[in-house]
Amino acid sequence: MEKKPNRFLQQLGNLIIPTAETTAPTLVSNERILHEIIACFDKSLARESVGTRLLFDSHFLIILNPAAYEERLAALPVIVDEAVRTFYDHLKQRKRPQDTIVPVASHWYFKFGPGKEYNGKVIGPGDMEVIGSLSGNAVGGEGAKPAPPAPARPANVKVTRKVKNTNVYDTLDTNMLAFSHIDFRESGAFSVKIDFEQFVEPVPAPEPAAPEASTAVKDAPPTAPVSAPKPAANQAPTVAAVRKEHPTALARIDCYMADTNVEETYWMQDREVVLARRESDNEAFPNYIRLDSPYVSNPHARIRYNDTMQAFELASFSRNETRINEQIVTRSDPANPTWSPLPRKAQILLNGVVTLTFEGTI
Repeated sequence: MEKKPNRFLQQLGNLIIPTAETTAPTLVSNERILHEIIACFDKSLARESVGTRLLFDSHFLIILNPAAYEERLAALPVIVDEAVRTFYDHLKQRKRPQDTIVPVASHWYFKFGPGKEYNGKVIGPGDMEVIGSLSGNAVGGEGAKPAPPAPARPANVKVTRKVKNTNVYDTLDTNMLAFSHIDFRESGAFSVKIDFEQFVEPVPAPEPAAPEASTAVKDAPPTAPVSAPKPAANQAPTVAAVRKEHPTALARIDCYMADTNVEETYWMQDREVVLARRESDNEAFPNYIRLDSPYVSNPHARIRYNDTMQAFELASFSRNETRINEQIVTRSDPANPTWSPLPRKAQILLNGVVTLTFEGTI
């Protein structure tokens, strides 16, 4: 006969030594993210202001645990909108009659990215880091490794003028009309033009013009339309000219480094290229794409064109996160890479900070 367990002894044991209950870690909330950004702004306002000039950080890098980043992604535009509104309120409260508000940048810029570590500090599900700077050149924190001075650029590197606007918010059910004043630059990155009229003292409305003046204007003949100037005969279209310079390129890679606010374009000339942080030990390798960002590993990933499959592939080696179109890429060893499919048009995110817009040309 099977012996039944003694429930009385089991319950008595639980009273003496309670059974440990595992609970899921608490992720950061929208309110917490907003509070941390505002706190960073207020500290910069107190730290950077001098005399009667009010200075403040306008570029913010916010690092969240990957789980928290995924959960908060759809709410980030609302957080940015509320943060900017609060910035204006705090500036108006701080401003005295003799003070002048002098923004260094022309836009508020927010870059949210997933990461499990920052400057040696572990970022858990309930942790976050906010790093601010007056402009985009200094975002990265005091302890971040400074990028080494860049040597002369090779001929296949060009500075671009505009970041690709294709990102995850194109597929999310987002009310774009409510956030029309926010520029969705890329996944997790937002730019809001600073409204300088918020800092101007109101002036009395001008008196209405005399009736004669208004009548004269009404009776005036319409102004002839001015045609836009035609481009010069020797001026080639920019896109066509750039592409003609690299007819043998396999792909175009537009790179945007949010920590330094630098945009570059690379052309993939070899069957296989390596993405790596610019270091002295990799300057001699012609198939390296060297990025001036401390958030990129050395090496970080490899991209190749598989002739057999007639397709591009990517392998990630960094302990920091690599994503293709918001999908995490499995990390592997450089000696035994695990290749993941890379669409001919894709967005690659390195460590939540560096964005590569990839476009195959063959």
